[in-house]
Amino acid sequence: MITDPVEFILMFSTGFVALVLLISGAAKIANSADVLASMSALRVPVFARRRWIAAAVPAWEICLGLALLLAPGWMRVTAAVLAACTFVVFTLFIAGVLSRGEEVDCGCFGPLAINDRVTAWTIARNILLIMLSVAIAVTVSNGSSFVLEFFGADIVSLLAVALAWALVVAVLLLTALLHARRSQRDTIANEDSLPLSAVAEVGVRIPDAELVSSENVTIPLHALGSGSPVLLVFLSAECSSCAVIARRLDEWQKAIRPVTLRVATSSRPDVLRERMPDALPFAYFGSLSAKRALGVQGSAAAVLLGGSTHPLVASPVVRGEAEIDALVNGILDAQSASTAS
Repeated sequence: MITDPVEFILMFSTGFVALVLLISGAAKIANSADVLASMSALRVPVFARRRWIAAAVPAWEICLGLALLLAPGWMRVTAAVLAACTFVVFTLFIAGVLSRGEEVDCGCFGPLAINDRVTAWTIARNILLIMLSVAIAVTVSNGSSFVLEFFGADIVSLLAVALAWALVVAVLLLTALLHARRSQRDTIANEDSLPLSAVAEVGVRIPDAELVSSENVTIPLHALGSGSPVLLVFLSAECSSCAVIARRLDEWQKAIRPVTLRVATSSRPDVLRERMPDALPFAYFGSLSAKRALGVQGSAAAVLLGGSTHPLVASPVVRGEAEIDALVNGILDAQSASTAS
């Protein structure tokens, strides 16, 4: 049985940090576009925003996780030091997001995450991982690998370490669940705070709200398409999933012509140009009043507005890439039916 506290800390830290790295890396495999979007949202320097780097991030995490489990002696110490440095770099970018007051999804666990929105809890989680990585580096004293040490221990020791892992995982899951429920309550509260007269339903006239063009010309919503119907997509440069949607704008615009696609955003033009250049040709700014008038909550979202002959809200507000894509397909189906008739 493990009676030495140092040995217990080493086994617990190694297994936990390795598991986090392996899950994080595996979740990002074949999702380099999302990793690039998260890098942009976290304001990683432009020179580092390369597809090969985004593809290398999950491989790096998986290699570190495997090294912690399988490498002996000084190689495990090296892996622990590199893991600590990796967590420090991630934490610095996350701290920058919090200091700027931005809302960003870090993409830390890819599509497995319930909510990857950067908060103070993200910092706390990373500090814990840094501390555990440092503990591994300073407590490794023999030449065997973690796997040999773990399975060479007696059953009571194995159960003690496994119980400690389970307790930490349970605390992290409970924290994530509470954070997700709090975010849901905040969203509902924000929805309830909108004036009832400002929530535009399908079939009502397009609200009297305005956007600003890149030439600083104020344009009302009903005039965005110069008489044509408009698919209005709400995006934010601080939203990592929005960057993925931005890359599909040109595809959607070509598909739905003569319906016009426009982007409404509250982001600054220079920030949009840096993080989502694909959205810039479609972009109109100062979207807050339009969002309130149409009852849009957050980004990414979209709504179809009628043209000059029918200046009405023509669809419900939809959220996320899948729903926007479904709205685009609905427009295409309506166009095909109209042509056939």
